[in-house]
Amino acid sequence: MIAAPLGRHLRYWYTYRTAVAVLIALVLTGAMYWLYTQQVACDAHQGGCEVNVAVHPEDRLFSQSKPNSDIVVVGLDDESVSRIGNFPVPREVYARALRNLAAAGASVVAFDVSFPDVRDPATDADFATALRDSNIPVILSYPGEETLAGDGLVQQTSSRTIPAGIDQMPLKQFWCGDQNQGSSPGCQNPYRNVILASTDVVTDSDGVVRRMPMFVEPACYRAGTCNARIINPLGFAAYRAYELGSDFTSGPTLQEVDGAATFGTAWPRPLQVDGTGAALIDYEIGPRTFKNTSQYLSLADVYIGSFYSSQVTGKVILIGAYNLTGVHDDFLTPAGNGALMPGVELHANVLNMLLPPPAQPRFLVPEAPPALLLIMLALALATAIGVSRVTVLWGFAGTAGVIVLFTLAMSGLSVFNGWVPDLFHPWLAIALTYSSVTAYRFLYEDREKRKVTALFGHYLKPEIVAELAKTRGGVDDILRGGQRRDISLMFVDIRGFTQMSESMAAGDVTEVVQMYLDHLSGIIFTWDGTVDKYVGDEIMAFWNAPRLQENHALLAIRCAYDCINRAPELQEKLLAKGLPPIRWGIGINTGPAVVGNMGSRSRLQYTALGDSVNTAARFCSHAPPFQVLIGQMTYEMCRDYIAVDLVPGVQLKGKSAETFRIYEVTAIREAPDAPWVQFPTQMATQTHHAFTAQYTQQTVLAAAETDSSEIVVGAEAREILAHQPKSPN
Repeated sequence: MIAAPLGRHLRYWYTYRTAVAVLIALVLTGAMYWLYTQQVACDAHQGGCEVNVAVHPEDRLFSQSKPNSDIVVVGLDDESVSRIGNFPVPREVYARALRNLAAAGASVVAFDVSFPDVRDPATDADFATALRDSNIPVILSYPGEETLAGDGLVQQTSSRTIPAGIDQMPLKQFWCGDQNQGSSPGCQNPYRNVILASTDVVTDSDGVVRRMPMFVEPACYRAGTCNARIINPLGFAAYRAYELGSDFTSGPTLQEVDGAATFGTAWPRPLQVDGTGAALIDYEIGPRTFKNTSQYLSLADVYIGSFYSSQVTGKVILIGAYNLTGVHDDFLTPAGNGALMPGVELHANVLNMLLPPPAQPRFLVPEAPPALLLIMLALALATAIGVSRVTVLWGFAGTAGVIVLFTLAMSGLSVFNGWVPDLFHPWLAIALTYSSVTAYRFLYEDREKRKVTALFGHYLKPEIVAELAKTRGGVDDILRGGQRRDISLMFVDIRGFTQMSESMAAGDVTEVVQMYLDHLSGIIFTWDGTVDKYVGDEIMAFWNAPRLQENHALLAIRCAYDCINRAPELQEKLLAKGLPPIRWGIGINTGPAVVGNMGSRSRLQYTALGDSVNTAARFCSHAPPFQVLIGQMTYEMCRDYIAVDLVPGVQLKGKSAETFRIYEVTAIREAPDAPWVQFPTQMATQTHHAFTAQYTQQTVLAAAETDSSEIVVGAEAREILAHQPKSPN
């Protein structure tokens, strides 16, 4: 067990608070990492998904650019259906479009259109002939009715899966030249240039398509009607045929080892895939981007040959539904900002990601879970330790700064390195760590600080209050039921203000006093003084309480110097508002007094009591305008820094003239060997006279303009002058 003194030491220093903060950070990091694993499991539609919280702010990091110039989209849109005149579109249309594209020099044609059933035998035969005779690679869509997440791949549902599904394989006559076009396993005479590819799209748990399955087990394999174990997505199949050219039938295929997919030696770095063999899509093309470029053709134009060969020569052509009414082939993507992207454009994004632009493919790299855990742990610990050692406001600012810096760093890695970070869970870890540590401080530690702030916030400047709040024993150690100590007191009082206020409007009186109190209180706070109270136009302040100040007498005199030296600032502000200039006298005395929280049970105030307080008040009442009167003890403490004149003829009741002397401060200096600086009494007096003359002229002019025998001042005078027409002279 910790000994009582040591336990108290730990309590009032940062050790215990920091330990609690670190514990909070560790717990929250673990919780956030568990939420992250849940999001991954739910997005991949794998087992273990118990809490589905899918938030992906990293979607905003996708930047859009023009598509690769070697990609052209041929859209089956509403205009095409209207011009062709039939829907579903007859397959002879696709046949003629394929022939026209091949004749125009297209390199690859990929159909994002399903052909699983028999339509018109004549048009089906025409399309089959076009596919058989094609001299360029043709990719046919092979979607699954539904898909299931597997180990390293995605399975299309078939009659032998649970749940069962219907095989959507294209008609055998479209890709196989066998005489027997039944459902017998395999194909003895496949068309040389026809490739089957998956158009399956897997959405995350929030319905957004972020990944493309790169390895798909077709329904025919599980059903035993084909020998193809794996087919690749349409975008990759088109890319492979484009890259390999005439060697696409024998060239390398897509291979995956330990989450890294490779394509022979074509890629400098592998394509990262998840546990289901799906890769993140780099969405550089936004929804409906192609239609706003020259890389879009209407299917009707291709069908009738109304296009330029230069638009398709040497390019990859993707054919599919494009915002076609009644066909739901649109998807939410990170690049859409809520707009749906046609499926053919989604596959175009995959192709665009793979095609060299022009140096090499740009693959997105998902953040590795261990890296995310370390990042969250570091951020949470930094936030916890930082927030535990600074004020709540600075903690909030620091937390916001950490979030901003982290986001900027991750954005830079995303833009320049293709790294896709997880932003949400680190954000949540930082925010919850800040909130938890702050709540702990408020509930268990900051009660004493709030007491100190509530007690001294009206008397001291914020910096001193904050310093007092760090006192180990809190309010009890500061007050201790009242203390007797030597303090230096300063009283400031306006000269002749009672008589002046009787001739002023109530609003002007209030404004003069408010400006005067604000101005001088700010100066007192500058010199680390404690403002005790305001009594009408009188200010009482003292030094050396509640905080000990070794040079408290000198601080009081230097504060008095500033109060006089900066008097013209206040006079100028008063004149600008049409208010009369004012003068004040200052009295300073040093001596013993009792300081502490005093008053009735219903109203307490931190103040000072004693003969020294009364003496300082008497000095102030005898001080001429802009002069400072001090007592013997104050002079003794500051004699190396001030020059004084003995004030004759002033005798305070109950004080001996032989032992009790009053001095007027005439000069001051920074150090005992520094040059003297005259007290600014004369300067302040002359400035006051000048401002008084200006104020008098202003009030007289206001009275003359109104043809009135009354003298008006302040706001009333300004209002009259503002509404009077200017004299032509």
